[in-house]
Amino acid sequence: MTITTTCPFCGKIQLIRVHNEDFHDWENGVPAQEAFPYLSEDDREALISGICPNCWDEMIGGKGEEDEPDLEWGYDEDMGFDPYLGCYTDDC
Repeated sequence: MTITTTCPFCGKIQLIRVHNEDFHDWENGVPAQEAFPYLSEDDREALISGICPNCWDEMIGGKGEEDEPDLEWGYDEDMGFDPYLGCYTDDC
């Protein structure tokens, strides 16, 4: 079966061929990486979110980038939220 996805950001149309049984398994809760081990990560992401590889790289970072975003964790004085405690400081 051929599945057509359209990127919600750029409108690129992608055609992805999968086995009917695998698609049925995925629809019934089997994770995409288990249902479609023969697809690339880009194709599996397109099935899940519709996002094309170029838009994904622009939003998340290209291949070869660190897996985790460059974030600084700690107390945010503007928000009053402490991520270490998991609550707003007035409520902790």
